[in-house]
Amino acid sequence: MLKKFNRLLALAAALFTGAGIYAEAPASQAKPVPTIAPTTHADQDAIVERAIRRRTLAMARQAAAERAKPKREAYKAAKAAGQIKGVSTKIEKGVVAPPGIMNPLGTPDYMGGVIPNWTSSPLIRKFVDTLPGLTAANQNNLGNYIPVAVPNTTLFPGSDYYDIGLVDYSQKLHSDLPATRLRGYKDLHPSADGAAHYLGPLILAERDRPVRVTFRNQLPTGTAGNLPLPVDTTVMGAGEGPNGTTYTQNRAELHLHGGLNPYISDGTPHQWITPAGDPTPNKKGAAFANVPDMVGPGKLFPNPTAGDGIGTYFYTNQQSGRLMFYHDHTFGLTRLNVYMGEAAGYLLVDNVEKKLIADGILPNNGGGINTYGIPLIIQDKTFVPGPSALADTDPTWDINNWGGYGDLWYPHVYMPNQNPGDPSGANAMGRWDYGPWFWPPVPVADAVNSIPTAHGPKPGVNPGDPDYPGTPNPSLVIESFLDTPVVNGTPYPTVTLEPKAYRFRILNASNDRPFGLGFYYADPAAPTEVTMIDASPVEAGWAAGAGFVDAAGASLWPTDGRAGGVVDWRTVGPDIIQIGNESGFLPEPVIIPSQPTTYNMNRRDIVVLNIANHGLFLMAAERADVIVDFSSVPSGSTLILYNDMLAPVPAFDVRFDYFTGAPDQSATGGVPGALPGYGPNTRTVMQVKIVGTAAPAFDVAALQAAFRSTATSNGAFAAAQHPPIVPQTFYNSAMNTTVATDSYVAIQDNSMTFNKTENGVLTTTPLKPKAIHELFELNYGRMNSTLAIELPFTNFNNQTTIPLGYSEPATEILKDGETQIWKITHNGVDTHPVHFHLFDVQIINRVGWDGAVRFPEPTELGWKETVKMNPLEDIIVAMRPISPQLPFVLGNSLRVIDPSKTEGSMIQVTDLATGAPVNLGNLGNPINVPNAVTDYGWEYVWHCHILAHEENDFMRPMVLNVATTLPRRSLGPRGHRQWPHPRGPGLDRWLHR
Repeated sequence: MLKKFNRLLALAAALFTGAGIYAEAPASQAKPVPTIAPTTHADQDAIVERAIRRRTLAMARQAAAERAKPKREAYKAAKAAGQIKGVSTKIEKGVVAPPGIMNPLGTPDYMGGVIPNWTSSPLIRKFVDTLPGLTAANQNNLGNYIPVAVPNTTLFPGSDYYDIGLVDYSQKLHSDLPATRLRGYKDLHPSADGAAHYLGPLILAERDRPVRVTFRNQLPTGTAGNLPLPVDTTVMGAGEGPNGTTYTQNRAELHLHGGLNPYISDGTPHQWITPAGDPTPNKKGAAFANVPDMVGPGKLFPNPTAGDGIGTYFYTNQQSGRLMFYHDHTFGLTRLNVYMGEAAGYLLVDNVEKKLIADGILPNNGGGINTYGIPLIIQDKTFVPGPSALADTDPTWDINNWGGYGDLWYPHVYMPNQNPGDPSGANAMGRWDYGPWFWPPVPVADAVNSIPTAHGPKPGVNPGDPDYPGTPNPSLVIESFLDTPVVNGTPYPTVTLEPKAYRFRILNASNDRPFGLGFYYADPAAPTEVTMIDASPVEAGWAAGAGFVDAAGASLWPTDGRAGGVVDWRTVGPDIIQIGNESGFLPEPVIIPSQPTTYNMNRRDIVVLNIANHGLFLMAAERADVIVDFSSVPSGSTLILYNDMLAPVPAFDVRFDYFTGAPDQSATGGVPGALPGYGPNTRTVMQVKIVGTAAPAFDVAALQAAFRSTATSNGAFAAAQHPPIVPQTFYNSAMNTTVATDSYVAIQDNSMTFNKTENGVLTTTPLKPKAIHELFELNYGRMNSTLAIELPFTNFNNQTTIPLGYSEPATEILKDGETQIWKITHNGVDTHPVHFHLFDVQIINRVGWDGAVRFPEPTELGWKETVKMNPLEDIIVAMRPISPQLPFVLGNSLRVIDPSKTEGSMIQVTDLATGAPVNLGNLGNPINVPNAVTDYGWEYVWHCHILAHEENDFMRPMVLNVATTLPRRSLGPRGHRQWPHPRGPGLDRWLHR
């Protein structure tokens, strides 16, 4: 039976989190809490138990580490005595790989307390390589840069056409590393240089001028096309395919993240292609389709075939200017393909932005390609260390197949937090909970209703060894928070700027890691570092006296005594002025002072320990269009772009925080503290040196005025963006409206009443109840999260949430032009960045399960397509999807429910039939149905953009029903739509549908 959830958890979780569960606090600071006897109430007790462990786990892990200390010391002594002769290769399947001996087929040391199965990058110097820019004219000292794709403007009149290939290649990313094996894109235009460049080629597009792309998968065929990373073939879409086949690892596709595009060009997970000539029978994904007017007799590709290795895409660009990016989205391989380098920028510009630049409102950083700002694409990586260090930390890493020194490392061993054989119950080097050893235990099996735990714990290899988890080897892990920040492809870059205002287009392109960014003056005595102070009441008081306070007058500097302290408030650099997010311009500029991340410490608050205050906070896939004025920074100064957002959010693990002077955490699976001037270090991201004569201060007042609308003129937001669906006071300045009160949804509401933006008519819209559910997957017992449906009009005694996987019938069904409002409740402990394909959403409000209403942050106003969703609160989002205007007619997406299974075979899905009453029906229980061809309309998806979450079933199909019997309204000259601007007379097309 599928796991169920009851709102009884809300009170329990509030009490336990309020009791002081400071996520993964260092053992020296942790306080013991009373233990609670296990109960048998299924999900609510499991999540409460998980919450309790957040407090006690660090102490228990340390205790287990102390018991394992003799084994660690014995190994160190043997190595020092020369008894371990270098690094040998001993491939012996089923044998635990000992330290110092590489054994890629061996069983990982899950419980021994000696090998963490998690390595760290070698020492590399910070700030020795310069920041790569756009085009070869802005290459760094290693010759690296982000190329701009060259369009063919004549092949398809009115469109820009690009020919892009996917290849394996190597690139030297840092002076201290050899060339790193990568997989990414190259521009195939005859005038391009014919080489692949990391994060390239960037596509520069114009609003309403379509972009067409031919994508050629040029990877090797057969096993030569395997990824040089550990692939867990138990992940959906990564291993077994239909009719007994096996999916290949050289599959790829393009997803334009944030694009308003026809579903055939969206790049959903079933639209992948394999290279031409690959022997696999699975040559293209079940939902793959070419652009109709690019293939067929007399077209660009007159004879397309399943094995041609080619896909065609049509991007409409019928939306406001914004920074997007295109990246892989292949079923079962997304996280690995993107990590290897299958991602690049896509910058869409419009006339509103151009006028602001021409009028001097926005900085023009040197003209040419930098007219629209300097890209800062931030990721985190770990590089394979030298042989000795690798053998000490991850002896089951397969150097021959996954890469050696300087190549990309990726976690591949599921290290359980639990160890039933240790008196503490904890695993010294554990990282994630394991269902069969959790409470209540999760029985895992490989068949419906089967009793045996087919994939449960396995006995140890040697007599007396503890059991180890029955997870795959290699295994997907639920997150990959890595140790080296990389900006535009360079670890720890340095850049020299003038003392004037600059515009930066920032993208968090990490697989999983969040960033909280700010500028601080470097420590004069150590310019690669920042000055740190204690997170104490004394320092917080001094900071408050200097004006660093929140709206309530409380100090913005924390007092929680966190390890390593916080950056000194006396070193705060220039503010960040955010003018846009991933969906274009904000309603008004937002000034973001640099400050440490703080947590909600109100122990009576249901969302205690959620993020309270922060600098520029970007989770995976979020973007920020920002201005930083360096005119007040003295020439000769050095600044550090600093990150202090710990991972995961908000229940962080201190072992994922790499910083200078950190305590030695190697006994519990972490690393020693970073050395000054060297990585690994996830806090000091980039160095900025200011040199030159100061320019006049940036005119913030003029910027703010340019975003305000009047009776006779539209500000930047109103001119570029659709108006909000739900009117609120936050938009009065941007829209020249006089809304007096803010519409919002309360915790027990099942509908929302508001005055329509377009005509002021009072309307009531039912809320679509959705959910996020954190639990364990039932095959191997690993932690996972899923999307779900939430049952309305429920009560204390009924099931409220039905978790659903990707390969199940769709429940998110929308009509073209229809307004829907979703109320998404979050039954879990982590903040998730949830991405909506095709359309943007308006965040109405958040509301805690205790009823406390929280309106969007200023940087979340307007529109968003990647939205932070926090634990123990509901978020309410409004959407009105509008299908793009196309020069061709499309049918619907027709595919089987689970393309990895044979058509007609029986598959297990969740029963969505209703009972009377609901709790007496079969709703939410598993049933077997035929894997039949199903109509998915215009098929899109919504999912978590923590990519390891997405591929562990945190994704659902979305169906957009679009009339396809008549041709869509045609494109005019140069591709412009034949309907007026959103703020003109044709506003009704958007507002009244």
